[in-house]
Formats: sequence, C-alpha cells, structure tokens
Amino acid sequence: MNPSTIIVAAIVAVIFLAIVITEIRNRKKGKHSCSCGGSCGTCGGCSACHTGSGTHVKTK
Repeated sequence: MNPSTIIVAAIVAVIFLAIVITEIRNRKKGKHSCSCGGSCGTCGGCSACHTGSGTHVKTK
C-alpha cells in the first residue's frame, strides 16, 4: 500500500469511530437514534420502533 491509501483509510476509520462513539454516548444518555425526535405521532416509521403500549422498543 502506498502512503495515500493508508492516510485515506485512517481518515475513514476515524470518522467511523467518531460516529460509533457518538451513538454509544447518545444511547447511554437515553437519546434515541430514530429520526422522529421524540414527536413520534408525526413519524412515518412510528410502528417500527414502538410496541403496542406506545413506548420505544429498546434494542440491544
């Protein structure tokens, strides 16, 4: 591998790790990754992340 390939791979790895770390921190804070922003009544994918009781489904 040449140096430019290594540099690009390192940049992609850093971006990937930053996204993963942000998601882990958000999950620990109780924030959800769904795009409804807590206003799930207007969310088109509401049935995908809710149970029949109206609460978010917690995934592992």
